[in-house]
Amino acid sequence: MPTPLSRRRDVLLTYANGLVWSLGNGLVSTTLVTYLALDLGASGVAIAWLLAAPRFAGALRVAAPALVAAGARIGWGRKAFCLGCFAASGVVLALVPTVAWGYDDVDGPGKQGLRIAALVAAWCVYHLLEYVGGVALWSWIGDLYPRRLRSRLLGGRERWLTLGRVIGIGVSVSLAALWHVALPASSRWAPLAASASVGTALMVLALVPLAFVTALASRPSARPAAPWRTLREALRERPYRRLLIYSCWFGFANGVTSTAQAIYPRAIGIPYEQLQAYRVGMWSGQSAIAPWCGRMVARFGAKRVMLPAQLVVATGPLWFFLATPDRPWLIGVAFATWIAYAAINVGLDTLKLGLADPKNNAPYLAVYYATSDIINGLTTLAGGLLYDTLKRADSNAMRVFGGLFLAGFACRLLAAPLIAKLVEQPAQAEESPASS
Repeated sequence: MPTPLSRRRDVLLTYANGLVWSLGNGLVSTTLVTYLALDLGASGVAIAWLLAAPRFAGALRVAAPALVAAGARIGWGRKAFCLGCFAASGVVLALVPTVAWGYDDVDGPGKQGLRIAALVAAWCVYHLLEYVGGVALWSWIGDLYPRRLRSRLLGGRERWLTLGRVIGIGVSVSLAALWHVALPASSRWAPLAASASVGTALMVLALVPLAFVTALASRPSARPAAPWRTLREALRERPYRRLLIYSCWFGFANGVTSTAQAIYPRAIGIPYEQLQAYRVGMWSGQSAIAPWCGRMVARFGAKRVMLPAQLVVATGPLWFFLATPDRPWLIGVAFATWIAYAAINVGLDTLKLGLADPKNNAPYLAVYYATSDIINGLTTLAGGLLYDTLKRADSNAMRVFGGLFLAGFACRLLAAPLIAKLVEQPAQAEESPASS
Protein backbone atom coordinates (compact mmCIF):
# COMPACT_ATOMS: atom_id res chain seq x y z
CA MET A 1 0.00 0.00 0.00
CA PRO A 2 1.32 3.51 -0.77
CA THR A 3 2.24 5.60 2.27
CA PRO A 4 0.35 8.88 2.86
CA LEU A 5 3.47 10.81 1.81
CA SER A 6 3.94 8.87 -1.44
CA ARG A 7 0.22 9.15 -2.23
CA ARG A 8 0.36 12.90 -1.75
CA ARG A 9 3.44 13.09 -3.98
CA ASP A 10 1.62 11.08 -6.66
CA VAL A 11 -1.42 13.35 -6.47
CA LEU A 12 0.79 16.43 -6.90
CA LEU A 13 2.48 14.79 -9.89
CA THR A 14 -0.90 14.15 -11.53
CA TYR A 15 -1.74 17.81 -10.94
CA ALA A 16 1.56 18.80 -12.63
CA ASN A 17 0.79 16.47 -15.53
CA GLY A 18 -2.65 18.07 -15.92
CA LEU A 19 -1.22 21.59 -15.78
CA VAL A 20 1.50 21.08 -18.41
CA TRP A 21 -0.77 19.00 -20.66
CA SER A 22 -3.51 21.64 -20.55
CA LEU A 23 -0.95 24.36 -21.30
CA GLY A 24 -0.28 22.57 -24.56
CA ASN A 25 -3.97 21.89 -25.08
CA GLY A 26 -4.67 25.62 -24.78
CA LEU A 27 -2.10 26.33 -27.48
CA VAL A 28 -3.51 23.71 -29.85
CA SER A 29 -7.21 24.01 -29.00
CA THR A 30 -10.15 22.92 -31.14
CA THR A 31 -10.88 26.60 -31.79
CA LEU A 32 -7.37 27.13 -33.13
CA VAL A 33 -7.55 24.05 -35.36
CA THR A 34 -11.01 25.15 -36.60
CA TYR A 35 -9.74 28.62 -37.51
CA LEU A 36 -6.68 27.05 -39.12
CA ALA A 37 -8.92 24.81 -41.25
CA LEU A 38 -11.11 27.78 -42.21
CA ASP A 39 -7.99 29.68 -43.29
CA LEU A 40 -7.09 26.70 -45.47
CA GLY A 41 -10.53 26.91 -47.14
CA ALA A 42 -12.58 24.32 -45.20
CA SER A 43 -16.39 24.36 -45.59
CA GLY A 44 -19.21 23.69 -43.11
CA VAL A 45 -19.14 19.92 -43.70
CA ALA A 46 -15.35 19.84 -43.39
CA ILE A 47 -15.58 21.70 -40.08
CA ALA A 48 -18.25 19.23 -38.93
CA TRP A 49 -15.90 16.35 -39.76
CA LEU A 50 -13.10 18.14 -37.90
CA LEU A 51 -15.32 18.32 -34.81
CA ALA A 52 -16.94 14.89 -35.19
CA ALA A 53 -14.05 12.69 -36.39
CA PRO A 54 -12.29 12.66 -33.00
CA ARG A 55 -15.56 11.51 -31.43
CA PHE A 56 -15.85 8.59 -33.84
CA ALA A 57 -12.24 7.73 -33.09
CA GLY A 58 -13.02 7.98 -29.38
CA ALA A 59 -15.73 5.34 -29.74
CA LEU A 60 -12.95 2.86 -30.52
CA ARG A 61 -11.68 3.20 -26.97
CA VAL A 62 -14.01 0.34 -26.05
CA ALA A 63 -11.04 -1.80 -27.04
CA ALA A 64 -8.75 -0.04 -24.54
CA PRO A 65 -9.39 -2.43 -21.59
CA ALA A 66 -8.64 -5.44 -23.79
CA LEU A 67 -5.46 -3.75 -25.03
CA VAL A 68 -4.37 -2.95 -21.47
CA ALA A 69 -5.04 -6.58 -20.47
CA ALA A 70 -3.09 -7.84 -23.50
CA GLY A 71 -0.19 -5.55 -22.62
CA ALA A 72 -0.19 -6.83 -19.04
CA ARG A 73 0.10 -10.41 -20.29
CA ILE A 74 3.34 -9.57 -22.09
CA GLY A 75 4.73 -7.47 -19.24
CA TRP A 76 3.65 -4.06 -20.57
CA GLY A 77 1.68 -2.67 -17.62
CA ARG A 78 -1.03 -0.03 -17.38
CA LYS A 79 1.47 2.77 -16.76
CA ALA A 80 3.62 1.89 -19.77
CA PHE A 81 0.50 1.53 -21.93
CA CYS A 82 -0.73 4.95 -20.83
CA LEU A 83 2.60 6.71 -21.42
CA GLY A 84 3.07 4.97 -24.78
CA CYS A 85 -0.34 6.07 -26.07
CA PHE A 86 0.18 9.67 -25.02
CA ALA A 87 3.68 9.78 -26.53
CA ALA A 88 2.38 8.42 -29.84
CA SER A 89 -0.49 10.93 -29.79
CA GLY A 90 2.03 13.76 -29.51
CA VAL A 91 3.94 12.51 -32.55
CA VAL A 92 0.74 12.40 -34.61
CA LEU A 93 -0.43 15.79 -33.33
CA ALA A 94 2.75 17.34 -34.77
CA LEU A 95 1.29 16.67 -38.24
CA VAL A 96 -1.56 19.18 -37.64
CA PRO A 97 0.57 22.35 -37.97
CA THR A 98 2.92 20.65 -40.42
CA VAL A 99 0.24 20.36 -43.13
CA ALA A 100 -0.30 24.15 -43.03
CA TRP A 101 3.29 25.26 -43.56
CA GLY A 102 3.90 26.27 -47.13
CA TYR A 103 0.20 26.85 -47.85
CA ASP A 104 -0.49 29.40 -50.58
CA ASP A 105 -3.84 30.95 -51.47
CA VAL A 106 -3.25 29.94 -55.09
CA ASP A 107 -3.13 26.24 -54.22
CA GLY A 108 -5.52 24.29 -56.43
CA PRO A 109 -8.67 22.64 -55.02
CA GLY A 110 -7.02 19.22 -55.06
CA LYS A 111 -3.98 20.30 -53.08
CA GLN A 112 -6.14 22.36 -50.74
CA GLY A 113 -8.46 19.40 -50.14
CA LEU A 114 -5.49 17.14 -49.47
CA ARG A 115 -4.19 19.51 -46.81
CA ILE A 116 -7.58 19.67 -45.09
CA ALA A 117 -7.99 15.87 -45.28
CA ALA A 118 -4.52 15.37 -43.76
CA LEU A 119 -5.32 17.85 -40.99
CA VAL A 120 -8.59 16.09 -40.14
CA ALA A 121 -6.93 12.63 -40.26
CA ALA A 122 -4.08 13.71 -37.96
CA TRP A 123 -6.54 15.37 -35.57
CA CYS A 124 -8.61 12.18 -35.53
CA VAL A 125 -5.73 9.72 -34.93
CA TYR A 126 -4.25 12.01 -32.29
CA HIS A 127 -7.52 11.91 -30.37
CA LEU A 128 -7.84 8.14 -30.76
CA LEU A 129 -4.44 7.57 -29.17
CA GLU A 130 -5.07 10.16 -26.48
CA TYR A 131 -8.50 8.72 -25.65
CA VAL A 132 -7.25 5.13 -25.43
CA GLY A 133 -4.42 6.26 -23.18
CA GLY A 134 -6.98 8.26 -21.20
CA VAL A 135 -8.91 5.11 -20.25
CA ALA A 136 -5.74 3.70 -18.70
CA LEU A 137 -5.00 7.04 -17.04
CA TRP A 138 -8.45 7.33 -15.44
CA SER A 139 -8.28 3.72 -14.27
CA TRP A 140 -4.93 4.59 -12.70
CA ILE A 141 -6.32 7.77 -11.10
CA GLY A 142 -9.25 5.77 -9.73
CA ASP A 143 -6.76 3.63 -7.79
CA LEU A 144 -4.59 6.60 -6.85
CA TYR A 145 -7.31 8.88 -5.41
CA PRO A 146 -8.98 7.42 -2.29
CA ARG A 147 -12.76 7.34 -2.54
CA ARG A 148 -13.34 9.40 0.61
CA LEU A 149 -11.35 12.31 -0.86
CA ARG A 150 -11.94 11.70 -4.54
CA SER A 151 -14.28 14.58 -5.41
CA ARG A 152 -12.02 17.08 -3.62
CA LEU A 153 -8.93 15.79 -5.38
CA LEU A 154 -10.74 15.78 -8.72
CA GLY A 155 -11.78 19.38 -8.06
CA GLY A 156 -8.13 20.25 -7.46
CA ARG A 157 -7.07 18.51 -10.65
CA GLU A 158 -9.81 20.32 -12.58
CA ARG A 159 -8.45 23.63 -11.28
CA TRP A 160 -4.96 22.94 -12.67
CA LEU A 161 -6.37 21.66 -15.96
CA THR A 162 -8.41 24.81 -16.52
CA LEU A 163 -5.61 27.09 -15.29
CA GLY A 164 -3.25 25.50 -17.80
CA ARG A 165 -5.74 26.09 -20.60
CA VAL A 166 -6.07 29.73 -19.55
CA ILE A 167 -2.32 30.27 -19.74
CA GLY A 168 -2.07 28.31 -22.98
CA ILE A 169 -4.86 30.29 -24.62
CA GLY A 170 -3.27 33.54 -23.39
CA VAL A 171 0.07 32.59 -24.92
CA SER A 172 -1.66 31.55 -28.16
CA VAL A 173 -3.53 34.87 -28.43
CA SER A 174 -0.40 36.87 -27.58
CA LEU A 175 1.61 34.93 -30.15
CA ALA A 176 -0.99 35.63 -32.85
CA ALA A 177 -1.11 39.35 -31.99
CA LEU A 178 2.68 39.76 -31.84
CA TRP A 179 3.11 37.77 -35.05
CA HIS A 180 0.82 40.13 -36.95
CA VAL A 181 2.65 43.18 -35.53
CA ALA A 182 6.11 41.84 -36.32
CA LEU A 183 5.16 40.19 -39.62
CA PRO A 184 2.13 42.08 -40.95
CA ALA A 185 2.49 40.58 -44.42
CA SER A 186 2.37 36.97 -43.21
CA SER A 187 -0.65 34.72 -43.77
CA ARG A 188 -3.30 34.42 -41.04
CA TRP A 189 -2.62 30.71 -40.62
CA ALA A 190 1.08 31.17 -39.75
CA PRO A 191 0.74 32.14 -36.04
CA LEU A 192 -1.92 29.46 -35.59
CA ALA A 193 0.45 26.80 -36.94
CA ALA A 194 3.26 28.14 -34.73
CA SER A 195 1.01 28.00 -31.67
CA ALA A 196 0.03 24.41 -32.46
CA SER A 197 3.70 23.44 -32.80
CA VAL A 198 4.60 24.81 -29.36
CA GLY A 199 1.48 23.25 -27.84
CA THR A 200 2.39 19.83 -29.18
CA ALA A 201 5.83 20.02 -27.55
CA LEU A 202 4.27 20.92 -24.19
CA MET A 203 1.78 18.03 -24.34
CA VAL A 204 4.68 15.62 -24.83
CA LEU A 205 6.57 17.30 -21.98
CA ALA A 206 3.57 16.61 -19.70
CA LEU A 207 4.55 12.94 -19.70
CA VAL A 208 7.59 13.67 -17.52
CA PRO A 209 5.72 14.11 -14.19
CA LEU A 210 3.38 11.25 -15.10
CA ALA A 211 6.37 8.95 -15.55
CA PHE A 212 7.25 9.39 -11.84
CA VAL A 213 3.77 8.50 -10.51
CA THR A 214 3.60 5.14 -8.71
CA ALA A 215 2.39 2.49 -11.15
CA LEU A 216 0.11 0.66 -8.65
CA ALA A 217 0.60 -2.42 -10.81
CA SER A 218 -0.48 -4.77 -8.02
CA ARG A 219 -4.04 -3.38 -7.91
CA PRO A 220 -6.70 -5.69 -9.47
CA SER A 221 -7.84 -2.93 -11.83
CA ALA A 222 -4.33 -2.60 -13.27
CA ARG A 223 -5.12 -5.67 -15.37
CA PRO A 224 -8.72 -5.53 -16.67
CA ALA A 225 -10.58 -8.81 -16.19
CA ALA A 226 -12.96 -10.14 -18.85
CA PRO A 227 -12.96 -6.71 -20.57
CA TRP A 228 -15.55 -7.45 -23.26
CA ARG A 229 -17.99 -9.18 -20.91
CA THR A 230 -17.60 -6.38 -18.38
CA LEU A 231 -18.52 -3.83 -21.05
CA ARG A 232 -21.90 -5.55 -21.38
CA GLU A 233 -22.28 -5.77 -17.61
CA ALA A 234 -21.75 -2.02 -17.31
CA LEU A 235 -24.62 -1.46 -19.76
CA ARG A 236 -26.90 -3.73 -17.72
CA GLU A 237 -26.26 -2.13 -14.33
CA ARG A 238 -29.00 0.42 -13.65
CA PRO A 239 -26.86 3.07 -11.88
CA TYR A 240 -24.22 3.07 -14.62
CA ARG A 241 -26.83 2.84 -17.37
CA ARG A 242 -28.53 5.99 -16.09
CA LEU A 243 -25.18 7.75 -16.06
CA LEU A 244 -24.63 6.65 -19.67
CA ILE A 245 -28.10 7.89 -20.70
CA TYR A 246 -27.39 11.33 -19.27
CA SER A 247 -23.91 11.44 -20.81
CA CYS A 248 -25.24 10.39 -24.23
CA TRP A 249 -28.10 12.88 -24.18
CA PHE A 250 -25.78 15.70 -23.14
CA GLY A 251 -23.40 14.66 -25.92
CA PHE A 252 -26.33 14.79 -28.35
CA ALA A 253 -27.38 18.23 -27.06
CA ASN A 254 -23.84 19.60 -27.44
CA GLY A 255 -23.45 18.08 -30.91
CA VAL A 256 -26.58 19.77 -32.27
CA THR A 257 -24.90 23.18 -32.22
CA SER A 258 -21.18 22.28 -32.40
CA THR A 259 -20.67 23.26 -36.03
CA ALA A 260 -22.84 26.37 -35.80
CA GLN A 261 -21.05 27.52 -32.64
CA ALA A 262 -17.68 26.99 -34.33
CA ILE A 263 -18.62 29.05 -37.42
CA TYR A 264 -20.97 31.73 -36.05
CA PRO A 265 -18.42 33.85 -34.10
CA ARG A 266 -16.40 34.34 -37.26
CA ALA A 267 -19.58 34.97 -39.28
CA ILE A 268 -20.46 37.96 -37.08
CA GLY A 269 -16.92 39.32 -37.16
CA ILE A 270 -15.33 38.00 -33.97
CA PRO A 271 -11.59 37.45 -34.59
CA TYR A 272 -9.68 34.46 -33.27
CA GLU A 273 -7.96 36.51 -30.57
CA GLN A 274 -11.26 37.83 -29.15
CA LEU A 275 -12.90 34.39 -29.16
CA GLN A 276 -9.93 32.95 -27.34
CA ALA A 277 -10.14 35.80 -24.83
CA TYR A 278 -13.68 34.65 -24.07
CA ARG A 279 -12.32 31.16 -23.50
CA VAL A 280 -9.69 32.56 -21.15
CA GLY A 281 -12.46 34.13 -19.10
CA MET A 282 -14.47 30.90 -19.09
CA TRP A 283 -11.57 28.70 -18.03
CA SER A 284 -10.39 31.25 -15.44
CA GLY A 285 -13.82 31.05 -13.85
CA GLN A 286 -13.80 27.26 -14.00
CA SER A 287 -10.36 27.15 -12.42
CA ALA A 288 -11.52 29.43 -9.60
CA ILE A 289 -14.62 27.41 -8.69
CA ALA A 290 -13.43 23.84 -9.40
CA PRO A 291 -12.02 23.13 -5.89
CA TRP A 292 -15.19 24.56 -4.34
CA CYS A 293 -17.25 22.31 -6.63
CA GLY A 294 -15.25 19.32 -5.40
CA ARG A 295 -16.02 20.21 -1.79
CA MET A 296 -19.72 20.71 -2.58
CA VAL A 297 -19.90 17.33 -4.34
CA ALA A 298 -18.27 15.69 -1.31
CA ARG A 299 -20.74 17.40 1.03
CA PHE A 300 -24.04 17.33 -0.89
CA GLY A 301 -23.52 14.73 -3.63
CA ALA A 302 -22.94 15.09 -7.35
CA LYS A 303 -26.61 15.40 -8.38
CA ARG A 304 -27.36 18.44 -6.23
CA VAL A 305 -24.32 20.24 -7.61
CA MET A 306 -24.78 19.23 -11.24
CA LEU A 307 -28.49 20.07 -11.58
CA PRO A 308 -28.31 23.87 -11.10
CA ALA A 309 -25.10 23.94 -13.15
CA GLN A 310 -26.91 22.16 -16.01
CA LEU A 311 -29.65 24.82 -16.03
CA VAL A 312 -27.04 27.58 -16.27
CA VAL A 313 -24.97 25.83 -18.96
CA ALA A 314 -28.13 25.23 -21.02
CA THR A 315 -28.53 28.97 -21.66
CA GLY A 316 -25.28 29.14 -23.65
CA PRO A 317 -26.86 28.58 -27.10
CA LEU A 318 -29.56 31.12 -26.20
CA TRP A 319 -26.91 33.82 -25.92
CA PHE A 320 -25.50 32.74 -29.29
CA PHE A 321 -29.05 33.15 -30.65
CA LEU A 322 -29.26 36.71 -29.28
CA ALA A 323 -25.78 37.71 -30.53
CA THR A 324 -25.63 39.73 -33.78
CA PRO A 325 -22.92 41.63 -35.70
CA ASP A 326 -24.02 44.68 -33.68
CA ARG A 327 -23.96 42.76 -30.39
CA PRO A 328 -21.09 40.26 -30.72
CA TRP A 329 -20.25 40.64 -27.03
CA LEU A 330 -23.23 38.41 -26.18
CA ILE A 331 -21.06 35.47 -27.29
CA GLY A 332 -18.94 36.37 -24.27
CA VAL A 333 -21.99 36.01 -22.03
CA ALA A 334 -22.45 32.45 -23.35
CA PHE A 335 -18.88 31.63 -22.35
CA ALA A 336 -19.55 33.15 -18.91
CA THR A 337 -22.47 30.74 -18.39
CA TRP A 338 -20.19 27.86 -19.33
CA ILE A 339 -18.09 28.51 -16.24
CA ALA A 340 -20.71 26.25 -14.60
CA TYR A 341 -19.27 23.33 -16.61
CA ALA A 342 -16.74 22.99 -13.77
CA ALA A 343 -19.48 21.64 -11.49
CA ILE A 344 -20.69 19.19 -14.15
CA ASN A 345 -17.16 18.01 -14.90
CA VAL A 346 -16.27 17.36 -11.26
CA GLY A 347 -19.63 15.64 -10.66
CA LEU A 348 -19.28 13.40 -13.70
CA ASP A 349 -15.68 12.49 -12.88
CA THR A 350 -16.79 11.53 -9.38
CA LEU A 351 -19.73 9.46 -10.64
CA LYS A 352 -17.91 7.64 -13.45
CA LEU A 353 -15.27 6.43 -10.98
CA GLY A 354 -17.60 5.95 -8.02
CA LEU A 355 -20.12 3.80 -9.91
CA ALA A 356 -17.48 1.65 -11.63
CA ASP A 357 -16.27 -1.62 -10.14
CA PRO A 358 -13.16 -0.51 -8.21
CA LYS A 359 -11.49 -3.84 -8.94
CA ASN A 360 -12.14 -3.65 -12.69
CA ASN A 361 -12.84 -0.02 -13.56
CA ALA A 362 -11.28 0.27 -17.05
CA PRO A 363 -14.19 -1.41 -18.96
CA TYR A 364 -16.70 0.87 -17.22
CA LEU A 365 -14.67 3.95 -18.13
CA ALA A 366 -14.29 2.75 -21.72
CA VAL A 367 -18.01 2.22 -22.24
CA TYR A 368 -18.77 5.57 -20.56
CA TYR A 369 -16.57 7.50 -22.96
CA ALA A 370 -17.33 5.47 -26.09
CA THR A 371 -21.12 5.71 -25.92
CA SER A 372 -21.20 9.47 -25.39
CA ASP A 373 -18.50 9.98 -28.04
CA ILE A 374 -20.35 8.11 -30.77
CA ILE A 375 -23.59 9.98 -30.02
CA ASN A 376 -21.83 13.34 -29.95
CA GLY A 377 -19.92 12.54 -33.14
CA LEU A 378 -23.02 11.49 -35.08
CA THR A 379 -24.95 14.52 -33.86
CA THR A 380 -22.09 16.90 -34.66
CA LEU A 381 -21.82 15.53 -38.19
CA ALA A 382 -25.59 15.67 -38.64
CA GLY A 383 -25.55 19.25 -37.35
CA GLY A 384 -22.91 20.20 -39.92
CA LEU A 385 -24.86 18.58 -42.75
CA LEU A 386 -28.05 20.24 -41.51
CA TYR A 387 -26.30 23.61 -41.41
CA ASP A 388 -25.11 23.31 -45.01
CA THR A 389 -28.55 22.03 -46.16
CA LEU A 390 -30.45 24.83 -44.45
CA LYS A 391 -27.99 27.41 -45.70
CA ARG A 392 -28.56 26.31 -49.29
CA ALA A 393 -32.34 26.41 -48.81
CA ASP A 394 -32.46 29.75 -46.98
CA SER A 395 -30.42 32.74 -48.04
CA ASN A 396 -30.86 34.25 -44.56
CA ALA A 397 -27.97 32.62 -42.72
CA MET A 398 -29.02 34.20 -39.43
CA ARG A 399 -32.28 32.21 -39.45
CA VAL A 400 -30.29 29.01 -39.96
CA PHE A 401 -28.01 29.76 -37.04
CA GLY A 402 -30.95 30.87 -34.91
CA GLY A 403 -32.90 27.64 -35.42
CA LEU A 404 -29.92 25.49 -34.48
CA PHE A 405 -29.16 27.54 -31.37
CA LEU A 406 -32.75 27.33 -30.11
CA ALA A 407 -32.72 23.56 -30.68
CA GLY A 408 -29.49 23.31 -28.71
CA PHE A 409 -30.96 25.34 -25.85
CA ALA A 410 -34.03 23.07 -25.63
CA CYS A 411 -31.97 19.86 -25.75
CA ARG A 412 -29.63 21.03 -23.01
CA LEU A 413 -32.58 21.90 -20.77
CA LEU A 414 -34.00 18.39 -21.25
CA ALA A 415 -30.78 16.95 -19.80
CA ALA A 416 -31.71 18.33 -16.36
CA PRO A 417 -34.41 15.68 -15.57
CA LEU A 418 -31.88 12.97 -16.42
CA ILE A 419 -29.57 14.29 -13.69
CA ALA A 420 -32.40 13.94 -11.18
CA LYS A 421 -32.63 10.21 -12.03
CA LEU A 422 -28.93 9.50 -11.49
CA VAL A 423 -27.91 7.07 -8.75
CA GLU A 424 -24.80 7.86 -6.75
CA GLN A 425 -22.75 6.35 -3.99
CA PRO A 426 -23.40 7.66 -0.45
CA ALA A 427 -21.19 10.57 0.53
CA GLN A 428 -17.94 9.40 2.07
CA ALA A 429 -16.41 10.75 5.25
CA GLU A 430 -13.78 13.37 4.56
CA GLU A 431 -10.35 13.64 6.02
CA SER A 432 -8.75 16.84 7.13
CA PRO A 433 -7.43 19.13 4.37
CA ALA A 434 -3.87 18.45 5.43
CA SER A 435 -4.19 14.80 4.45
CA SER A 436 -4.99 15.61 0.85
